[in-house]
Amino acid sequence: MYMRLRARLAMGVVCAFTVLIVQASAAQPARVALVIGNSTYREAPLKNPQNDAKSMAAALRDQGFDVILRQNANKTDMERAIADFGDKLSEGATGLFYYAGHGMQVNGHNYLIPVDAQISSEQRVKLETLDVDVVLDQMTLAKSRVNVVILDACRNNPFERRFRTAGGGLAQINAPEGTLIAYATSPGKVAADGDGDNGLYTEELLKAVRQPGLKVEDVFKTVRVGVSRRSNGAQTPWEASSLVGDFYFKDKPVEVAVAAPPPPAPIPATPPPRQSDPRCSRSISLSGMQ
Repeated sequence: MYMRLRARLAMGVVCAFTVLIVQASAAQPARVALVIGNSTYREAPLKNPQNDAKSMAAALRDQGFDVILRQNANKTDMERAIADFGDKLSEGATGLFYYAGHGMQVNGHNYLIPVDAQISSEQRVKLETLDVDVVLDQMTLAKSRVNVVILDACRNNPFERRFRTAGGGLAQINAPEGTLIAYATSPGKVAADGDGDNGLYTEELLKAVRQPGLKVEDVFKTVRVGVSRRSNGAQTPWEASSLVGDFYFKDKPVEVAVAAPPPPAPIPATPPPRQSDPRCSRSISLSGMQ
């Protein structure tokens, strides 16, 4: 009976901690991500962005994100995806936007280039591409608590070379409050597409977001160290941040201290066997002889 009682006590403690963990998980704010990877450009196609987006979407799903994934998206697809992203965001949520593909800067604005873009003149840039500010506006309107924008779009591309006001790479833009903007390389610089299944920047990012217990700032610091080392300093990722709270892609494992069951109750001492009085035995024997 004691063993059954002890097992019930231990099971009760485990169930209580399980309920606490489930409640804590349910209380975490929503995580929503929009991931876009464009490779199949008519002019200057890219090898890795499609793979980068697929890999990044899988990594974010593993970390609890509700992911919207678009690959080789045209302008309409990108606009609708951004609208869907804004609809899913809510006040207090975490929003993440990841883009891999061609991008360009014109007059200090950064534009993401759909696969069907036909940019024959500078006047067509705003009509054929998407301004990064459109994504930031969706996050601001939703009042999401933490916003992360990742732009692996600093690749050299043929479009920007046609315009005098277009610069290499992407331009530095101020991060609104509660936002971190990460670039694959420094402002105004370009990054290589890469020779493996993933681009160099995204490959390092995929490893970093899976490390438990790293704040988001430390994740991108780890990426910067890895990319700079592997490129021999030719590519140095860069971030602009105005985050006001902490964010972890992957929390440290919760260590639950299960209370030890109570010690067993003392077993009552067995009384010594009762000894008969020898005088009584003698009296009984004598009476039997009479």
